[in-house]
Amino acid sequence: MSRAKLIDYYIEKSQSPDFQIDQIRKELEPNNIPEEDIRAIVKLVDNHILNSAFTKNSKNRSTELIIAGAILALLGAGVTIATYTGLINLGDNFLVVYGPFFGGVSMLFGGLAQRKNSSSKIRSNRQKLDL
Repeated sequence: MSRAKLIDYYIEKSQSPDFQIDQIRKELEPNNIPEEDIRAIVKLVDNHILNSAFTKNSKNRSTELIIAGAILALLGAGVTIATYTGLINLGDNFLVVYGPFFGGVSMLFGGLAQRKNSSSKIRSNRQKLDL
């Protein structure tokens, strides 16, 4: 079996909850796989597992940032519109709440950029694994 097929096999196997990285070495050594190939396969599979965990965490964090930014921007815009239209009565004055609005918009775009950046890292890491 080629190195690329072994890597794909162990990456797929790593999705199992009972998978342990030392299983790779235990399975490959009896099959007379060269030590350098075993090290390379273990390293690439381990990198894939770590990148998957990081990406999952990064996606969760970027989603939270997007949601918080959208809520903050809507609150800022909502208060401004409510005072301007008279829903919140301030007499002849109205309140412009630009701090939360622009802060929320920047958080929203920051979360979107973070999500785009993490998905491009996934693609580049996958291309590195394809030997």
